[in-house]
Amino acid sequence: MVFVNLNVHRANQGWGTGNFVMMNRFCTAILLSSLLALPFTTAAEGLLLTGIESTSSSSSYLFVGALIPLPDNSLAHGLVMHLWTDFLTYSYDAGTTEINAKVNSVSAAIAYHDSASNYWWNAKIGTARGNTRLTPDDPGNKSRGIQTDIKLGLSGERQLSSTVKINGILDYGTDNKAYWTRFRLLGKFSGQKYHGPEIIFQGDPSYDIQQFGWAITGIAIQNNSSLGVKAGVRKSGDSTSRYLGVEVVVPY
Repeated sequence: MVFVNLNVHRANQGWGTGNFVMMNRFCTAILLSSLLALPFTTAAEGLLLTGIESTSSSSSYLFVGALIPLPDNSLAHGLVMHLWTDFLTYSYDAGTTEINAKVNSVSAAIAYHDSASNYWWNAKIGTARGNTRLTPDDPGNKSRGIQTDIKLGLSGERQLSSTVKINGILDYGTDNKAYWTRFRLLGKFSGQKYHGPEIIFQGDPSYDIQQFGWAITGIAIQNNSSLGVKAGVRKSGDSTSRYLGVEVVVPY
């Protein structure tokens, strides 16, 4: 879940750069845990996840993750380890100077998963550690250097009928008080493929962002692997940009 270069402004210009960058690192990590609900109710032992997203403001986000059930547990029921690593690039203006940032991070969490024929949900707690490198250096950016945060997450999905389902995610950082939440209403249109609108809200005490887009999930590619795509508009204050993402889920 994802993905940004927003030409982010300094916190004293109303954007909350440090929290914004940290939030985008881990909210994207949560995104795929509910992107494709089908693998959570299959016999797959675990999931491998990867994807990339970019915006019209020339940012990029790349991630690789794994959901690994603990012994005597499964994706459908029990305790599952969520492991993630990602890489983010973005830029912003500090006065008259353009700052270019590269961010790499790793995270680990333990989650409880549960499911039935018409629903699934999971709740998690974990930690993330990231390193933000700025060129040239910007001492006013609170996200620079190495930082650690505690993450809480809750996600789930409900099948409303044989062809319609709704899912949602809520993610929260206890240190920076940043949040990310997404809701999707998806309809089946071919085989296991679903499509429909998505709404995303994210922010912290110093900024807020809204995204409105369309997602397609469950596109079969090979050996039970699935592809998802999404596109839409991201808005914060008077700034608007477009986003596009591709994500792959591989059961193993």
